[in-house]
Amino acid sequence: MRNQSLVVAFALTLTFSTQSPAQGVYLGSSEYDRLPACNAASVKAAVSGAIARADSDYYGGRTIMVMDTIKETGYRADQPSPVARRYCHGHATLTDGAAPHVYYMIEEKAGLFGISWNVEACLSGLDKWRVYDGGCRTVRP
Repeated sequence: MRNQSLVVAFALTLTFSTQSPAQGVYLGSSEYDRLPACNAASVKAAVSGAIARADSDYYGGRTIMVMDTIKETGYRADQPSPVARRYCHGHATLTDGAAPHVYYMIEEKAGLFGISWNVEACLSGLDKWRVYDGGCRTVRP
């Protein structure tokens, strides 16, 4: 029984130590600060990674090279869900030179085991399967 506990503890340690920094636990200092900022390096990396991991047909194999002009467009917590969500908007320069708007939502308790944050991202005008509804509506406030 003790060996099984050690194996489980080791597996959990390995899982958390190999997590990408974008998926790490974030501990803010205030109620509003429950999530990292829109322009945090870890958030931008998570957005770029989410776009890069999409099916190659979805964005035609394009990925984000640069994100700029990033602004927070909304923050909601405890209304009605207890989960905090930060909404962000910026411009993305893609590998083919296109520069669409990028909309993304940082969501609390959406990471591994519900103890970290995650992002959902959408490139405006390129959501051809309407995964995020028209105009990236589901990741906008």
